[in-house]
Amino acid sequence: MSLAIKLFLITIFFPLLLTAQDTIPEPHKNQYVATDPETVFFVGEFFRGYSVNNSSLENYSQLGFGLDFNWFVFPFLTIGAQYNFMGGNLKEENISNTGRINRINSHYFGLHLGYYHAFNKEWNLHSLAGFGRVQNGSRAPDSRFTEDGNSLMLRSELGYRLDKTAAIFIKATLRWDRMEIDTPPVLNDYFNKQSLLLVGFGVRLHLQNPDG
Repeated sequence: MSLAIKLFLITIFFPLLLTAQDTIPEPHKNQYVATDPETVFFVGEFFRGYSVNNSSLENYSQLGFGLDFNWFVFPFLTIGAQYNFMGGNLKEENISNTGRINRINSHYFGLHLGYYHAFNKEWNLHSLAGFGRVQNGSRAPDSRFTEDGNSLMLRSELGYRLDKTAAIFIKATLRWDRMEIDTPPVLNDYFNKQSLLLVGFGVRLHLQNPDG
């Protein structure tokens, strides 16, 4: 496209765009606007986990899902609770690192504090910090056992509002699990200090108060 044609199109459509901005209709009553007095929102998510340190979990594939509840204390501040499940099958090439344990299921229960920021009526950022309790269930061909620990997490979600109620998001979480496994000192870090990166996506259901 020649420069002359580009200048012609700009000359024609730019004034039309400025005129259109003056005639934008009011938002539909069900369309989200930043002033809506929101009360709570619920979250469902799916994610993949990656070990970011040298720990026993890096020998397993890690896929999971989570359920999350958040309550707006203020328009920008949330408190909430979360449950995550993550399951991992042994990677065949790593069997020498794990013994006979062929699967680990991880359950996380936690509380969190969040900061919610709406850039506009569509895009928003929800950042959280939390702590919780983690329980790993290990499965071998002839036995099953569980191991408990504490966990800290940082999470950030970039969300897009589809309307007043529904939103989708992508997220990244850093989680530090400190297990309570009785192991020789030389193996303590390998089995008891697990750092994870959880990358995923999900949906949110926003609810407003009766006057919202």
